[in-house]
Amino acid sequence: MRKINNRILGMKALGAFCCIVLFSSFSGVQKGVTSKGDESSIVLENKYLKVTVDQKNGCFTVLEKISGQQWNPDPWEQAAGILGVTVNGKSETLNISKSKTIKLQRKSKDVVAISFVDPVFEGQTLEGISIDTELRLDPTMSKLDIEVVSYKGGKYKLSDLRYPTRAFSLETDVDKGAAVIPQKQGVICPSYIFPMNGGSFCMWDDATYTAKSTGTLDLFNASGLSMPWWGTYNEKSAVIGIVDEASRPKMFYNINNNGQYLYNSEGKMSPNKRIAYLEPIWNLKKEDQLKLMSYQFIPNGNYVDMAKVYRKEAVKRGFFVSLEDKAKRDPDVKKLAGAVYMGVYGGYPHYVEMPGMTFTFKELSDMIKTTHDELKVDNAFFHAWGVFSNFVPNCWPINENLGGVAGLKEAVDLTKKYGYLYSSYHAYSATLENDPKFDTGLFATNDKGNLKNTGSRWANIDQNKQLGLAQKSLDKEIAALGLEADITDISFSYFADEDNTGYFNLAKYLDSKNLVNGTEHGQQQYIPYFDMFEGMTYLNSSLAQISHRAPLFNLVFHDAIGVFGKIQDPDNQISENGDFAVKSLRNILFGVGSTIFFSPYEFDGMKDMIKMANEVVSPVNKETFFAELKSHEYLSPDFNLQRSKFSSGTVVLVNLGPVKQKTKEGKEVPGFGYEVTYKDGKVSKGSFQVGLKH
Repeated sequence: MRKINNRILGMKALGAFCCIVLFSSFSGVQKGVTSKGDESSIVLENKYLKVTVDQKNGCFTVLEKISGQQWNPDPWEQAAGILGVTVNGKSETLNISKSKTIKLQRKSKDVVAISFVDPVFEGQTLEGISIDTELRLDPTMSKLDIEVVSYKGGKYKLSDLRYPTRAFSLETDVDKGAAVIPQKQGVICPSYIFPMNGGSFCMWDDATYTAKSTGTLDLFNASGLSMPWWGTYNEKSAVIGIVDEASRPKMFYNINNNGQYLYNSEGKMSPNKRIAYLEPIWNLKKEDQLKLMSYQFIPNGNYVDMAKVYRKEAVKRGFFVSLEDKAKRDPDVKKLAGAVYMGVYGGYPHYVEMPGMTFTFKELSDMIKTTHDELKVDNAFFHAWGVFSNFVPNCWPINENLGGVAGLKEAVDLTKKYGYLYSSYHAYSATLENDPKFDTGLFATNDKGNLKNTGSRWANIDQNKQLGLAQKSLDKEIAALGLEADITDISFSYFADEDNTGYFNLAKYLDSKNLVNGTEHGQQQYIPYFDMFEGMTYLNSSLAQISHRAPLFNLVFHDAIGVFGKIQDPDNQISENGDFAVKSLRNILFGVGSTIFFSPYEFDGMKDMIKMANEVVSPVNKETFFAELKSHEYLSPDFNLQRSKFSSGTVVLVNLGPVKQKTKEGKEVPGFGYEVTYKDGKVSKGSFQVGLKH
């Protein structure tokens, strides 16, 4: 706590000085308001917002003046925050608004400090605990910064703080809007019942009374938030919370849930209304870590407006490097535009020469030739798994039994001839237990020398050893094959709450090769080093099952990074994300490239889908690849009819459901149908249908 306390002492001294100076400048200054005997509140106000802090509980309301929307505090407990603390050896959560003392202090015209001292839990005063926060209103913008400035635990152990808790919530079936969550590509979670088929409705409604519609997401991991923001909106206004660059909260979500699961063990009905809310969870064990979020309020805004607000922030933070600039440096980036991304699985990295699935390099060449000559595919990116005679992370030598360097080079040369791209599968983050050369010497260790991440098969290698592993082999492969592209798996799907120098060193090295660079998952901080991400999809996402997929990531970054499907959930495979038809329609709508992943013996069965992907998805992707995704709309009550517009002038209209639907303008789209208007005015229409041959 020493650093924080020193900082706070300095801020208190400065605050005392400011109070002396500012008191004579404006009459509204209050040195301090406590919960004992003074019923005042403090108001921060500018042209756009009026923020009122209640001295009785430390909660606040925000009136967004242009729309007239008032965002109220926690509707369940009137809690400013929920504190995790160990009491009598047991982990408990308590409402900090039930503190013995709550003190408000106006530090300037636009800043109020709120202190919660000695919270009360089940009749017991937990003396020595204090939480100090600040609300800071931007004098010229519709923006409010909220920071947890300092805290003390006294004799108690503090774990986390949800603050502000349940702020900016939506009441289910009263507020017509959505919670907006950038998990993977992104989801919006409507705050009202809408038309859906019987099975989907059962899942949706059941989840709102169980813990299935609540949970926690981390920033920047493989299944968490791909961008550091979230928000809610209704028919009048939107609010987006943007996490400060130095902050690392988790996000807690509650989607149309009334907390019934909290009362089930007592056999009681929940007294709470169903609400949708999103809130930060601050890790109080990280004492020196900044705990700050900026909330911006958007009159008549929605999820698209939120994404565009964050797009400006991403540019400011340096994460946005356009695909056009990347293509100027390496013209081969243009080959990604309209490419069908084809993974050919021959066993590696899981097994070398896997029985029944491995392929020779002659067979790989034949597949490449067939794709060009017979299937007439214009652009393709071949990603071959299984070309080395060692397991990961040793991506060398090229397997002689499959055809050796000469055989693989023939295949690579074919891709160059056809204007395609090629990469072998590379990974430097994992050493596998079934590898005869399994090496725990590559694992990270803790301060005591014990192995770390032993239970994480795909992320067990010390990040600081991954650059050396890549340098051992990649330059050899580039020289042997004349590579123009590289796919390096998995390392860049994590941004843990620790030093990440090793990951960035690897990214910078790969970027220095001036290849078309790709990786699985990917996160915004790696966009400057990569040209494509594979796998911004919703596999194993419970949120996607009770919400709607939205192109949040692409609304921010479409013209900065090429996005393709996930190898473990390719377009040719039926999953919770849909079948080939639904995935293809979503691809053209979101601006995502097709992904077909197969083992060599399945290639003939992939041909029809490869041809359809080249006919339907590739032309749209080719025209929009370097364009900004300007807007996205849900046009029908069931959310199936959707429309996107790109800065290229391309407009995509799709129907993700089985029943024909009409736009307000009367344009009809058949079930699983699409209509694309290209920038030259040409219109392409079609629909996917189920067929049967006898």
